[in-house]
Amino acid sequence: MDSLQSVALILLSALVFLVVITVLVGVHELGHYLLARLCGMKVDAFAIMMGGRRSTDLSRLLAKPLVPGSILWMVALASLCVLLAANTARLVPLYLASLATLGIALPVWVATRLAALYRLRAEQWAKTMGLAWVGSLGLLFLATRFQNVQPSQVIAILGMASLVGLLVLYYQPVAGRGEDAPMGEGSLQIDGSSVPVRFRPLWSRRSKDGTEFSMLLLPLGGFAAIRGMHPKPDGSETRIPGGFYSKPPWQRFIVLLAGPFFSVAFGVLLFAALYGTVGVYRPSNSPVVSSVLADKPAARAGLKAGDRFVRVDGQPVQRFYDVLRVIREKPGEPVRVSVLRDGKVLNLEIVPEASSGPVPVLGPDLMPTSELRVQAQMGVPIPRELVRLAPAQAFREAAMAPVAMVSGLLGIVRQPARASEEVGGPGTIALFAFEATKQGLVGILALAAGLSISLGIMNLLPIPPLDGGQMLVAFVEMLRRGRRLSIQVQNLVANVGFVLVLLLVFSVLAVDMGRIVGRKQNADQSANGRTPRVEAPADRR
Repeated sequence: MDSLQSVALILLSALVFLVVITVLVGVHELGHYLLARLCGMKVDAFAIMMGGRRSTDLSRLLAKPLVPGSILWMVALASLCVLLAANTARLVPLYLASLATLGIALPVWVATRLAALYRLRAEQWAKTMGLAWVGSLGLLFLATRFQNVQPSQVIAILGMASLVGLLVLYYQPVAGRGEDAPMGEGSLQIDGSSVPVRFRPLWSRRSKDGTEFSMLLLPLGGFAAIRGMHPKPDGSETRIPGGFYSKPPWQRFIVLLAGPFFSVAFGVLLFAALYGTVGVYRPSNSPVVSSVLADKPAARAGLKAGDRFVRVDGQPVQRFYDVLRVIREKPGEPVRVSVLRDGKVLNLEIVPEASSGPVPVLGPDLMPTSELRVQAQMGVPIPRELVRLAPAQAFREAAMAPVAMVSGLLGIVRQPARASEEVGGPGTIALFAFEATKQGLVGILALAAGLSISLGIMNLLPIPPLDGGQMLVAFVEMLRRGRRLSIQVQNLVANVGFVLVLLLVFSVLAVDMGRIVGRKQNADQSANGRTPRVEAPADRR
């Protein structure tokens, strides 16, 4: 794949990533909106995407005009062209220089323009950008200890941090907006006077019941703003007409539950539709090698895709389970296998390796049983075949996806070491989006289904401000027969939840960064001068 094709695929996968996330969050928030209206709560706004564009013209207040923005865009386009040309010609210094221009120099230029518009001092915008850069480098250190990290990776990570810093600066006027202030309303202190600044949606329409439906600027999700969701020291939130806290705890509980329920249900329906139209991969008991994992015992022994097992450890083979049953009991022991290849029988010796931890024991139908133990593995994935399911069977199969995800989470709780391999955040999702984009519409829909279920389940974690944490508070108040918790307890719960969520976010970002930076192809980048390419995470079996 040449540079232009690579860039096109990366841009397309980024678009897929943003659209999928926006749709899934929209479905989640739709659940909150519908149940809130059903319970008589007022919803002030229902928005797709986040942020908004600044509608207030501040350039008229400048002492001298800024350099036209078109020049900035021309420099950015020229830098991108140089980047692609340097990548094609393997000119590493020029490639790094153009990457630094796009990821660091141009964002600093944009930051100075925003500072001029908002009358920010140099140390203010420099502090914002500096904190973003230091935070990204801190995550990189936690993930890699700066080992085997290439200069281009550091610049790319700083570039992503620059984007975060610029967003913080752009929305500086609404940073101090009060909880009950109108959406998108802010102000700036310019020459000693307070200047109102408004951020408006790209599109909006107000319904008869007062809800503003809008499409915002940044494709990063959405929200349903239910009236009166902010606790007050004097408890006045319970007296707001149509407010969230003016309703009994059981109604608040189901409104909070509706978001995760819609997410899980949407994912299940997507999976069911795929299973019924495209099909689902099921284990096949055919004793034929479908593929061989690189640098695993089977590959080292010379086994190849297409080989058919004839005998294993002297025993005849009729199905793949016959091979699996023998191999898994012999970690570190040589096992003689006979395979049929191109009409000839070959005798090979495989020394299977023990799994890194307990894994499910497969039954004769190659489906997992409830038993978990350390087993020997040779690096040959279970053969699979595509089977189209009847509607009822497709729905039953899809309904097991949330159960499997919850089981996986419980497994991580029992074995925290698995988290670094099985947990991922935006970076991991972006990698999956890249692979899904290459697979076409089916891959994208399958990705959306899995992410939707994950979104619903993760939001049920009993940690404020997640839905599950707020549901826990509502449940406690149900036990108290509707009596509100004191504002001190509410603040304590909120603060503890905020810290836990922050730790979770930083941990996931660190895992993401380590996973992306540590990929094999990146290790060769400095030697051949090519840009890093994204590949699917290895299928661990």
